[in-house]
Formats: sequence, C-alpha cells, structure tokens
Amino acid sequence: MLEQTVSSLSQHIAFDALLAGAGHRAADGSVMISQVLGTHNIPRHFLTDYPALAEEDVVGQLFAAYPRIIQTVSVADYRELSERETGSVAGARAGKTIADYLSKYAFQQLMLAGVDSSFGLAWIVLYRHDAQQAFSPEDAEWARYLMPALLYQWQRLSCKRISVELPSRLLPLTAREMQIAIQSAQGLLPKTIADRLDLSTSYVRDVIQAIRARLGIVGRKMTSEDLERYGAGPQQRGGETRRGSLGVRVFSNEEIATWR
Repeated sequence: MLEQTVSSLSQHIAFDALLAGAGHRAADGSVMISQVLGTHNIPRHFLTDYPALAEEDVVGQLFAAYPRIIQTVSVADYRELSERETGSVAGARAGKTIADYLSKYAFQQLMLAGVDSSFGLAWIVLYRHDAQQAFSPEDAEWARYLMPALLYQWQRLSCKRISVELPSRLLPLTAREMQIAIQSAQGLLPKTIADRLDLSTSYVRDVIQAIRARLGIVGRKMTSEDLERYGAGPQQRGGETRRGSLGVRVFSNEEIATWR
C-alpha cells in the first residue's frame, strides 16, 4: 500500500518524504498514535523523537479537533508564532521547538491530510526540503480528495474496525436549534450566535451543550459533519444490543466479518 500511495500522490503533488500513521481519539480529545502505516524517505530518529514533542505541536492539536481539514505549514510559520498569537510564552516557545525539530531533519514544508472513519483516525504528512517551495492551493485540493481515499484503503488493510455508522437523516432539531447548531459548527462563539439571533448567551450555551451530549462529542468542537450523522436502529457491541441516544447502529465484529 505504501508503494501505491507514493505512486498515486507523486503524480499530482511533489514531495520529498511521506509519513502515514493511524490512531484513535482519547477521552480528553487528544490523538493516540497506535501505528505507523508507512514511511518514505523518513529518518528513523524522526519518528522516535516526535512523541516527546507531540503536546507542543499545534498542527497535531488542530488535527485532533478537525481531522479532515488540510493543513499546509512551513518551518517559518512555526518560528513566527508569537505570544500574542498563541496566548502564552509557552505557546510561542512550542512553535520554536517544533521548528527546530523539523529543521534538524531538513524538512521545511509540510502538508497534512487525514480521515476519521469506522477504523479510527489516519493521516498522511508530506514533507519538502525546499523552504521556498510551499505547498500550493492546487496541492491542497489534490490532497483533500485523493489522500482520504488512499488512507481509507490503508485502514481497511491494516487497522481494526471500531464501529460502523449508517447515516440516515439529518439530526431532528427545531428551526431555532438548527440555526444555533449550524453557526456553532462554523466556529462562532455562543455570544456571537446569541447577538445574531437576539437570544441570551446562556440559552445558546445550553442548546450547544445539549446537542454535543446527544452527538457524543467529547474533547473537540462540533462540526457540520457531526450534524449529518443521525441514523435509525439499535447499537450492537460484542453481541449486546442497545439503543443509543442518536439511534446509530454499530455492528458487531461478527457481522462486520461477513462483509469482507
């Protein structure tokens, strides 16, 4: 799968190195790396050095919250993080730490794309050595549509399925609740939403909290994709049948095995 991925991506995106990994989201919202799916031109110590720095990496933190967005970042971007931008001296220092780590291995540009599927989280990071050759919007668009498909194939070959959700219909909300949910998923603060809709901030917060609880969102912000995951039917885990708050059916491992 590594050879296929490198071949497919290199037809459309220029890169010097590739790292693919898989994991899952922990209860606190952080990403737990469970395996390296494959590497291409990645130094061995590059992998062993990263765990000690992971908590400092703003790219990794954003991926944990929004795994499907494409991130293009340069070492210069990390170095330019200031106390004003990060909100703390420690945050600015963290940017320098990651910049030094990447520079140590001569990586100057990176682009990350990921997928959040029934097999958990997976991601591919492409690296370039040339500080002047930033990943372009066209590169990012190729990554947006090509990399998730490759990652999903990789997950099916290498990862254990966690659950399968069958989306059926949009989450049933009142018109007012839907307005709040959509704007919250777009990243607006409760006060901003309250001002726009002429509501109290406390009411908006209560609505958002209720929706998050029903969707089972823990440790991250609500997204538009969360609002689309509403299905019907029981949940099954290990032979036990139960009905979830959203009625999303999760198939047992025995059922899943019959699909392969």
